[in-house]
Amino acid sequence: MNRRWTLAVLLAASMGSCTRGDLVATVQSPDAGHVGSSVDAGGPDGGEPPADWEAYCAGRGPPIVVGDADTDSQVCSGRLAERTFRHALCTCEGLALGASFETDAFHGTSERYQPGGAGGDVGVNGALSANDAVAVGGSLRIGGAGGAQLGQTFRVGEALHCGGPLTGNPVSATVVGDARVRGDVALPAFSVGGVLMVPAGHVLGPVDAAEVRREPVDPVIPCACDAASQVDVSGLIARHVLDNDNVAIGLDATAMEDIEGERALELPCGRFHLTRITGTGRATLTIRARTALFVEDVVDLGEGLSVDVQAPGELDLFLGGSVAVAGPLTLGSTATPSRVRVYAAGSNVLALSAGSFLAGNLYAPRAVLSLSGGAEVFGSVFVRQVEASGPLRLHYDADIRDAGAECMGD
Repeated sequence: MNRRWTLAVLLAASMGSCTRGDLVATVQSPDAGHVGSSVDAGGPDGGEPPADWEAYCAGRGPPIVVGDADTDSQVCSGRLAERTFRHALCTCEGLALGASFETDAFHGTSERYQPGGAGGDVGVNGALSANDAVAVGGSLRIGGAGGAQLGQTFRVGEALHCGGPLTGNPVSATVVGDARVRGDVALPAFSVGGVLMVPAGHVLGPVDAAEVRREPVDPVIPCACDAASQVDVSGLIARHVLDNDNVAIGLDATAMEDIEGERALELPCGRFHLTRITGTGRATLTIRARTALFVEDVVDLGEGLSVDVQAPGELDLFLGGSVAVAGPLTLGSTATPSRVRVYAAGSNVLALSAGSFLAGNLYAPRAVLSLSGGAEVFGSVFVRQVEASGPLRLHYDADIRDAGAECMGD
């Protein structure tokens, strides 16, 4: 493998409550001295923090307001995450794999990652084309009428639902659970541990299944990519340009603009707004509490970006513009990927450079994720399309499915 990448997001945490002493932000810039607040700034007027601040910091209150500026409908960040990140990989279009592909799963809050754990579902709204081995630890759902063209070995650890024909010349093809194929099954051999369902009139090659049924197979749309179903990332950011805790900690929204050399921002518990993260240098964000960060415009850096989320910290990061990081991007920790969630509104190509490390959950349904060389992601990816020239491995932290466990009243 040419390099190691990793992607992590949080489980809405059972962390201890914050105190007023946690209302501290520090910005360090070696070339510009110390900027920002390093003392308890109190509430917006030097008094108490916002009324819902304590509940939010304890993991129960909502960090975001859903809808336009006139609605007061609220949702806890954990609820949003567990609804959004149901798959190790979801693509709004097809998935073309030139090298091997593998998913598995683990529970980051209770165990260390071990290869081959059951789970790690995959959803593809278009067709699937694979030239090499495919091993999905959970279920695989393919929505495109083009179905799946297979090469080398093919294994699905749970159920398969294919919206079109299943073709190719793999060495072996196995589905541990049930298989629904809405078209021909034209493989040298096909082993199904459960029931195989294929509509009447379609070709059915050599199969070994617990039961074969000739019955209709409904089409499937695995990933919620239509405009009405997408998370309104831009709307959420627009709301929190005005509704945030910046004043409470003395944070200037422009604190991460025009970076030369290195600049570091450490944020406490709360919901904060930055205009953009830009410059020729390198930026570091450090999170040690429950934090939501809303970046209104672009992320454009010349030397790299590091996002360090340390337990019991957790981060919901909302990005309103394009993302371009020329140097390495490092995000999260492989131990608990469920502690980091990134929601991006942009439609540009997210091209990651050598040395990037992604550990968390990425939601960018309008963007293409470009991975040159081998990539290893801890967490999950929900994008329009993936371009991967080398082997791709995704290790899904299943704790994200219970990220809203601590949420109440939303």
